[in-house]
Amino acid sequence: MTRPANGLGTNGNLINVQLNLFKISMSPTNNFFHYNVEIFSAKGTSPPIAMKKRIFKDIYAKFADAPDRLGPVFDGDKTVYSHKELDPLEGTVSVASFKLPPEKEEFKYILTEVERPKWKTSDIFHLVFGPQGPTMQNRSEGERGNLMGTARRAMQALNVAIRYLLAADCPSTSRAFFPDAAPSLDIGAGVLLRRGYITHVRIGNTTNLKAPPDNLFLAMDMTCATFLDAPPEGNPANTLADLCCKILNVHPQRLCSLKEEDYRKLHKILRRFKINIIRGESDKGITKSIDHLTLTNSRNEIFETDEGKTSVEAFFLKTWGRRLRFPELPNVVTIGKGKKTVYPMEVCSIRKGQRYILKLTGDQQSSALRFQTIKPAGRFEQIMVARQHVMDSAHERLLNAYGIKIGRTFVEAQARVLPPPVVEYKNDLRIPVRDGQWNIAKPNLQLLTSKVLKSWAVVICTNAHLPEAALMNFLGGLRTKLIQLGVQVADAPPPVIRLTGQGTPQVKEALEKAGKTAWQSFNKNPPQLFLCITDDRSFLYNSIKVEGDNFASRGVTTQCMVIKHVKNAKDQYLSNLALKINLKIGGLNHRLTDLEPACGGVPTMIVGADLTHNNLSPKMKPSIAALVGSLDRTLLKYAPAVGVQPLLEPSDEDGRPRSQEPIQLFRTLLFNLLQKWAKTNPGPKFPRRLIIFRDGVSDGEFSQVLESEFKAAKAAVEKIAGKPDQCKITYIVCAKNHRLRMSPDNRCQDRSGNAPAGSVLDNRIGDPFLFDFFAQTQAGLQGTSRPTRYVILKDESNSSADQLQSLIQIKASLCREKHQKAVHYSSFGNTQLEILEMATEFSSRPLGTTLVLFDVDGTLTPARRSASPEILKTLQDLRKKAVIGFVGGSDLVKIREQLEVTPTANVLENFDYCFAENGLTAYQSGKVLESQSFINHLGEDRYKKLVNFCLREISELDIPIKRGTFVEFRNGMINVSPIGRNASVSERDEFEKYDKQSQVRAKFVEKLKKEFADYGLTFSIGGQISFDVFPNGWDKTYALKHVEKAGFKEIHFFGDKTYKGGNDHEIYEDSRTIGHPVTCPEDTIKILKELFSI
Repeated sequence: MTRPANGLGTNGNLINVQLNLFKISMSPTNNFFHYNVEIFSAKGTSPPIAMKKRIFKDIYAKFADAPDRLGPVFDGDKTVYSHKELDPLEGTVSVASFKLPPEKEEFKYILTEVERPKWKTSDIFHLVFGPQGPTMQNRSEGERGNLMGTARRAMQALNVAIRYLLAADCPSTSRAFFPDAAPSLDIGAGVLLRRGYITHVRIGNTTNLKAPPDNLFLAMDMTCATFLDAPPEGNPANTLADLCCKILNVHPQRLCSLKEEDYRKLHKILRRFKINIIRGESDKGITKSIDHLTLTNSRNEIFETDEGKTSVEAFFLKTWGRRLRFPELPNVVTIGKGKKTVYPMEVCSIRKGQRYILKLTGDQQSSALRFQTIKPAGRFEQIMVARQHVMDSAHERLLNAYGIKIGRTFVEAQARVLPPPVVEYKNDLRIPVRDGQWNIAKPNLQLLTSKVLKSWAVVICTNAHLPEAALMNFLGGLRTKLIQLGVQVADAPPPVIRLTGQGTPQVKEALEKAGKTAWQSFNKNPPQLFLCITDDRSFLYNSIKVEGDNFASRGVTTQCMVIKHVKNAKDQYLSNLALKINLKIGGLNHRLTDLEPACGGVPTMIVGADLTHNNLSPKMKPSIAALVGSLDRTLLKYAPAVGVQPLLEPSDEDGRPRSQEPIQLFRTLLFNLLQKWAKTNPGPKFPRRLIIFRDGVSDGEFSQVLESEFKAAKAAVEKIAGKPDQCKITYIVCAKNHRLRMSPDNRCQDRSGNAPAGSVLDNRIGDPFLFDFFAQTQAGLQGTSRPTRYVILKDESNSSADQLQSLIQIKASLCREKHQKAVHYSSFGNTQLEILEMATEFSSRPLGTTLVLFDVDGTLTPARRSASPEILKTLQDLRKKAVIGFVGGSDLVKIREQLEVTPTANVLENFDYCFAENGLTAYQSGKVLESQSFINHLGEDRYKKLVNFCLREISELDIPIKRGTFVEFRNGMINVSPIGRNASVSERDEFEKYDKQSQVRAKFVEKLKKEFADYGLTFSIGGQISFDVFPNGWDKTYALKHVEKAGFKEIHFFGDKTYKGGNDHEIYEDSRTIGHPVTCPEDTIKILKELFSI
């Protein structure tokens, strides 16, 4: 809907603010010509985007002839705009690629004119002046639509023209660019955080309907991205060895004696990054992608040549005349043209400008947060510096050709600070909200409606040390705080239950035990609350909430807290925790005095709606829709409604299923909430006003989402009220992905330098075609606060801007009744996120009737090597027909190294069942299952005796070579290797041949069976160089315990060591499985294709 006559607010005190906008002045007579460009190499392939940018610089130069020396602009993909007609439309350019050797390559380009007639810059005025503008008057709907289409294309051309030179010579994404001169920060482990900038043209609202317009702006904001830390080429510090030292945080000498976990860490981070390799003085260099590092060094890595065996060190000396300075360093194995090649680490350097996309560690995140946290004054100062340095004279000359001039000062506007709400507690005690927060540390303050906590329990979900005295002291302080706020608490201390393991089954078991113990401890009063103490960012949080939901029907709720607060709980923390507990046991903490007038004096229901997509996972999953609705006139009680939304069929372009934005279940979910509202309210059976706050919708989706979801809301109301007009609906979109920031003058700042809480901005920057405004309801804590944009798409109540802004201001103080602070947008956003995270647990695809399990080494991959693209593609096709899983003897870390061959791969998502260590570490649909411990089963003394015997035997073995890590402890077993797990690939191959002749492992196993006959152990030979030792029954059949209840009609197993004594033998022979012996991954593929027709 367009802005009504009362669509600009007037309430509140005026404050002056600067906006991160620069005014754009435009000449109305300049031309735009629109082309598409296709670029081909000599082989007929299209180069990557970064290379296209470099190529287009030469195309630009060909057209930038006299007199203006200016050429066309390029969006980085295929769109080209020019201020003059281009001729000729075909040609070739020679450009040096990013790879070594730095030789020029010829590329052909073809420009195709998209449309005639040419545009003028004045075409954008259709959009700038809005529906009341002179060009839109007395036009039909069709004519208006055509003019708007032309204006939007002109807007796109404007954005491309401004961005082209900014992003031409530096790393960039579709929205941001990262100049080399911008500040950066080394955040550790070889990762560099670089500051970048985002620019886009935006339109404001205006009363001036004559050219030139005064409401066209360039928004410019800061952003950050992570890159691999690489000094410039030629810098002595730009070596792969230096980067490895940064990643591991070790001295260079330590690279000569890396542990296996060091190799795993380097493999995870470095795989697929590009390196430049200079082999000798005469070498121009080559560029390759890293596959992995070897366990051996250049002196010991032996390989075959036409002239016989040689080492890497000797080969480089003979072939390239290069004597290696550091032959003790590990080698690098690279990928290229289907084969892998070994290079010494010292001849490799890192190619600059490569994005780092792996998840940051906690320390890296903390460093990054400090770097990005900048107060408004500092943020605006840095944006201005970037504006002056990045938009130089060459950039300004180019923009002049398109009739564009960008102002040199920030746009100023007047915001309004709305009157703060008043919070009311018991006995009419009222506390004004100041700067978006209020303090309940007042004498005799009690909560509005407090409940009695008769029965509860504490569940400790962490292995961290927690002294009994500290816990009892904390619980005593919490009880005192609850009583002080009016919550009656049972005299007896709550029972304390500790998890016996770190998994979902253990969480369920602990909660069950907590319930029974609380029932017994509190005179058979059923428990009301489980207080769960966890680590910070605990991976068990989802498990606690999902398992806790099973107790909700029994009147039990869970409250999580972090263990660090037990030892150092301040009064403020105890107050906030007490507020949450009172809410969860059915109490009300406070109410707002101005709520009834803000809702129009009628029963009102507020609904928050969101839809989360799983587009980034390798296997797309259904979307999750969530609605949260208030249940009474106080807007303090609310309930969720969650549903799974199926994917659309794949489009021709990408071949992947597609998510859809409108919530298809909107009518059903909203009707469920309206039913709950009717049960909660004794009077009216339905609200007279419904205000829907919708999150996650972009500007281009407004009409589509409104059309679908508003109709669904009307249908839900009609179903419960009989007539759709019995309840007036207001539909508001909450947008957070804009880049607008405010910097108030010094007299109006809050303590953090931000605009005060309750600041509203609707003049100067509102959309001329929409009813929208920006509101910052929260107090600033760190950095620069981000206001939320509210877009009113439909309002049957015909509310004014003042009424809606007042309601949002008040609702922000209600939305998080668990705290003493307002939140930053009023759509139940945080509650929705919690519900969506939990609901994602239910989005796993349905189980089929057939389960196919695979051994890893020798079955899915060559021993201890990565899986091939062909086997991964075959597994992906198989998963469309059957449920799949792997059963490996190695730990999960090693299996991930072999099966996660791309940066985004995740075995927990690519397999339905993941069984590491024979199933002693197990996952189903990404959830951890029950685990076992070898040491706990055997006992420490027996375990030491076993390990000492193994090491003594290995020390006396006379075999050709020995390396390191002879006994490796895993959770459910130990792995014993006579040669040592640090052996290189070639050494493993040699030992395997030697072992077949000498039977080293078989003889070793016979000695162990005789020595430890009473231990109840199984000794299983697997892989090339080792054997596993585990308790009887803990072979791979252990994994079948996890799938017994799933009801599979068939379970197939593929393995290569299916002979007696091999580690696949027991599960292969088990009556519950259909066994398939294989000798290599190619065998596996062949049988799968025949068996399942894939």
